[in-house]
Amino acid sequence: MVPQEELHAEPISRRQLLKALVAAGGGLTVSLFLPQRWASPTVEVGVLPAHAQISPPPPPQAAIISCTTLNAQDGGNIHPVDTIRTWCDIAPALVGIQIRRVISLNQPGHPQHGVVHTITGPTDVAGRFQPANFDLSTLTPTIEPGENRIIVFWEFVNPEEGTNTCQNNVDIIGD
Repeated sequence: MVPQEELHAEPISRRQLLKALVAAGGGLTVSLFLPQRWASPTVEVGVLPAHAQISPPPPPQAAIISCTTLNAQDGGNIHPVDTIRTWCDIAPALVGIQIRRVISLNQPGHPQHGVVHTITGPTDVAGRFQPANFDLSTLTPTIEPGENRIIVFWEFVNPEEGTNTCQNNVDIIGD
């Protein structure tokens, strides 16, 4: 005997039949790709190389904010046989930043024309590098008076600590 509901069922349209088949087929397709048994996911943890684990962060970058060249005796004019006192300051005031001072003689024809002295050293707690004074009388023959006879150039030794420079062009005054 046929149930009463089936006797009054409406015929299925071709469109409804296709939708039902696609839905059933999609479910079958998905079931083919699912695993038979589910497993807990695995977690992979990366490990940094030893040098990356202990490397300190890079130091903050500093800038040379001033450089000074004076007569070491009285701070006044500089003569051919004077001793000069020099320093440079960086900001922020970081201790231990390596700075290089290069002194050059700008007197064409002088046997020591060009770089005559280079010194490198660290900044102090105030961010200042003040190397030993330089005695101009060690240049032989003595320097002739003139403009820009001595050039004092300052730079960072390590570019990651700072990249700007500073320069003093020093006039030598006759006696």
